[in-house]
Amino acid sequence: MLVRFLLIALCTNVEGFVQVQTRTLLPTTKLSVDRYRVWKATKGSHSTEEFIHAFEKELEVEEVKQEGKENDDTFILKNVESIVLETPKRSLFDDHPKPVNKLDISKDPLTNELRVMREMVQSCPEIWSYMNILCPESKAIYDERLCDSPIDMTYHDVHSSIRRSAAAFRALGIKKGDHVAVFGENSAHWLFTDHGIQSLGACTVVRGQDAPIEELRYIYDNSDSSEVVVLQGPSLLKKLAEAAGKDGLDGIGLSSSKHGSAKTVVLMHREGLDDMRIAYLATTLNLRVLCLADMMNSSPPLSDKMLPELMKDDLATIVYTSGTTGRPKGVMLTHGNLLHQINIRFAPTKKYDLSEPLPGEVMVTILPIWHITERAAELCIFSRGVQLVYSNVRNLKNDLAVHQPHWMMLVPRVLEKVALGVQDRFSRKNKLVRLMVSFFTMVAKAKNKHTKIAQGQVISSAKPNVFRRLFSRCIATALSPIDAIGHILVWSKVKAALGGRQKLIVSGGSALNGSLEDFYETCGVLLVVGYGLTECSPLICHRRTDSNLIAGGVVGQPVTDTEVRVVDINAPTDSERQPLENGQRGLVLARGPQVMKGYYNNEKSTQKAIDQWGWFDTGDLGFINKATGDLVLIGRAKETIVLSNGENIEPNPIEDALLGCKLIDQVVLKGQDEKQLTGIVVLNPRELANAGFIDDKEGERLQQLADKINEPLCSFQDYSAAADELNKSVMTIRQNQQLHTHLKEESKRLLQSFRKWEQIGDFDVLLEPFAMVNGLLTQSYKIKRGSVLEKCA
Repeated sequence: MLVRFLLIALCTNVEGFVQVQTRTLLPTTKLSVDRYRVWKATKGSHSTEEFIHAFEKELEVEEVKQEGKENDDTFILKNVESIVLETPKRSLFDDHPKPVNKLDISKDPLTNELRVMREMVQSCPEIWSYMNILCPESKAIYDERLCDSPIDMTYHDVHSSIRRSAAAFRALGIKKGDHVAVFGENSAHWLFTDHGIQSLGACTVVRGQDAPIEELRYIYDNSDSSEVVVLQGPSLLKKLAEAAGKDGLDGIGLSSSKHGSAKTVVLMHREGLDDMRIAYLATTLNLRVLCLADMMNSSPPLSDKMLPELMKDDLATIVYTSGTTGRPKGVMLTHGNLLHQINIRFAPTKKYDLSEPLPGEVMVTILPIWHITERAAELCIFSRGVQLVYSNVRNLKNDLAVHQPHWMMLVPRVLEKVALGVQDRFSRKNKLVRLMVSFFTMVAKAKNKHTKIAQGQVISSAKPNVFRRLFSRCIATALSPIDAIGHILVWSKVKAALGGRQKLIVSGGSALNGSLEDFYETCGVLLVVGYGLTECSPLICHRRTDSNLIAGGVVGQPVTDTEVRVVDINAPTDSERQPLENGQRGLVLARGPQVMKGYYNNEKSTQKAIDQWGWFDTGDLGFINKATGDLVLIGRAKETIVLSNGENIEPNPIEDALLGCKLIDQVVLKGQDEKQLTGIVVLNPRELANAGFIDDKEGERLQQLADKINEPLCSFQDYSAAADELNKSVMTIRQNQQLHTHLKEESKRLLQSFRKWEQIGDFDVLLEPFAMVNGLLTQSYKIKRGSVLEKCA
């Protein structure tokens, strides 16, 4: 294993031989030798794997003491032309060939080792091989929510489990180049499944268990998935079988034109069923049904020699887009695509240890793993030696208190629920407390505003002049002591509710509205926004904590090795589209190592998305902020509303602003070919009661009904009953003229900086939320605009 680590981790081509750079292995590796340098005498005609196998099988290593060199270790590697290898005293980090910014250097040697490892790793599963050597005893995962029994594993344990998973799937005939459908939710067993299959050189085709049956069938067929399918558990198996029976299909209704019907089902979780009941299911459905845990327990871990060599260009996964319009497309992502962003820096101008994930820290996760945002985040976190705790929305509050995470990756909808919960608790306090909260909110907002101006963090054609910046710095300094008192008396309780050790919350998956950002900034909770798409693995830009321009639509600057260009939306594609001047609005293009290989079985869409110069068409509209260089998004090209007077309107910034009204939970604008805009708004029943439009008891009853519909696992029966009650109640609320007057006044206040034709002429009031169960929200919490407009036409 020692020689393997040295060769895999340290090889670099040099003039007809392979040089393996010197490394200092840490005490955590439990290896007795500290420094190595290995030279390979032959040219690179053999693969690294063959070379390593030769060393493991044939080489003898013996220490030779040289006179007068007390601090040097020398090794003779016999059977390879008697090469003598000398090792001067140098560390892994010091001997790394790339120049290193001093701000990237950690005080912890392990952190530096991990940084170098991230630059050399060639595939996603290979991360575990390195971690197994560098920090085998460090905590890696904790899962008591989503597995049949609690799982608490070190990096060594996870590495071994992944190798056992690989052995189990190899026994089922899975090999390099195969596509394996995995339909399930985030858990430790999902991790073992994904990386075990990828270790074999196969590709995972992923989707959540709550996706519509038709969608799962389409994905299975479109992706040419093999006859082995991995499912969350017996519940999904039964659901597929029942639907297949109704539709007159064989088995569980999953079939691909390339491989035929699914014949073997692997269950990631038993969900309480014993062997006899699972065997009964298998017999009834005429399928082979296996449990992942049983397969792994009976499979010894595969050694390196038994696994194919993987490179960054190899296909790792096919992720299907959310499908807000039309059929989802299969995005082909390579190992290189996924690994591109594991070296991200959240604050490049700050010392590494103050701003970045460090070994031993904790991240709590609740996002779906089939969503590329979560998948990329986990790779990044694991490559830093951080422990991942699996949670869910229902248990999040308790898990935050128990595990006190340093890091979280959340989608805006979850951040919104947390913020609404805090605001609701404040609103229930006595008048004195509410006045105190209002006062410290005002102070915090003023201080934050002037701090940003002092730092030049503004959306403008130029940075503020020196006098304005100096003036704002004075105001921010004067307000700081009062703001500090507010943090002690008020905002510290918000931080405590998040665990008390938060270093950073990252929001991704969809746009974060400005009022939410204001809330978290006021509370002193550090939050940054990432922007990207599934096709870009997903990150294109992100805001940095050292230059965090908090404003609606601002998504930061490009990640490493990534180019972003804003071009004329009508520019011809037969030549390379040239960038507009900063500040001019246009179509956002991106180019970099994270851009997908293409859409599976859809060359036409691939060519439309990626031009011959490698520029990916994001479909988003935006501009580059002149003052800071940040990308600012203003909407989607396909969502532009054209009024009857010919004015083009981007709905997203307007919708984002309207969410600043406490009464409004969700909003979609309509107005195509009409004289004015209409806002389709889902109102918050509890806030309606707080504002006096309905009584408190009714507000609480309606809120509980809305919350039930918002549950991702809400049954159709529960939805129907709740929706009927909400739709009955909304008829009375719609007749309240004072409410309509209030909404219009709030609209004018929030949209005063917008043009006159961007004002809201009328509101269509709803109480039934846009949710997954009614088909108005994707599984990644994005509103299906077309479906909403169709339903509310």
